[in-house]
Amino acid sequence: MNQNYNQFNRQQQARNSRAARERAARRRAKARARRRLLLFLLALFLLLLSFFIVRLIEPNREEKPAQSLQESSSQPASTTSESVPVQSESLPSVSSSTALGTDTQTFADQQGYREENAQRYAAWAQAHPEHTPAQTVGYVNVGLDQEFYSQVNEIEDPDNLLVLCNKYHKLPDGYEPADLTEIQAQYSNGKTVYLRAEAAQAFEQLCQGAAEQGYTILGQSGFRSYSYQQQLYNNYVQRDGQAAADTYSARPGYSEHQTGLAMDICNGTLSYTEFGQTAEYQWVRDHLHEYGFVLHYLPDTQWITGYMTEEWHIRYVGVEAATQIYQLGITLDEYCALYL
Repeated sequence: MNQNYNQFNRQQQARNSRAARERAARRRAKARARRRLLLFLLALFLLLLSFFIVRLIEPNREEKPAQSLQESSSQPASTTSESVPVQSESLPSVSSSTALGTDTQTFADQQGYREENAQRYAAWAQAHPEHTPAQTVGYVNVGLDQEFYSQVNEIEDPDNLLVLCNKYHKLPDGYEPADLTEIQAQYSNGKTVYLRAEAAQAFEQLCQGAAEQGYTILGQSGFRSYSYQQQLYNNYVQRDGQAAADTYSARPGYSEHQTGLAMDICNGTLSYTEFGQTAEYQWVRDHLHEYGFVLHYLPDTQWITGYMTEEWHIRYVGVEAATQIYQLGITLDEYCALYL
């Protein structure tokens, strides 16, 4: 009898144990369900709260004014054989609500206004109502309402340190600066390179300043004669076709290198075309203007300059102009169009 009682007792204990485990499992399941419900309710509350906040703020939100030409900036794309994009498709997007009328006085109030361009301003504004009057004046002054190389002016004063030599402005036939100066060998990448006297002195100071900060800057290519540029350009055209060559090489007579004020630079380790990947490039971006140089062919400005990004191409303009261009965050082309 005792044996039967003990067996019954064990069975009862087993049943109680299973029941306890089942009750515990049900409690855990209910707890998980409650947590999920609470998380769902919290997420719903946050969603509704954000919705009401947006609805509350939206009526008072002012549309951001269109960015002016002076404030536009660009800092790199590698050289490829792609053709120049259609200019009108590359222009910065500006809210149409900021576009003003096309009357003459509207343009006359803008920096850089030129009376002789009044009709061109009006035509551009009608074709591009998304642009502000300030942008319209700047873009037309640059020449962006005309195809590259279609309306070319011969440069009257090629010896000016602020000379703009681009796809709208050509150097006089046979031009060569009279004050070309050889860069000291320690500041060149094993080649004989020349710049105009003032630019050469500034470039050597740039190299010295970089060296004092632990960086190496060397001249790769400075002055190029018309004939040498012609040889380079023809080789590129033969290799890639004219449309592609025009995106990265100047036609003879249109090259900044022929002015004696432009220099391609490197760090002596990587190829000059890889200069944008170096620590020196980051230093140059911040300090180049202190020595009178600017980066001319910046990222995202091909539609303005006609050339793809060249992180290695620097141009001498003098400390005052270089500082202004740096602070404005614009290209040399825009600076000349607005302030000269």
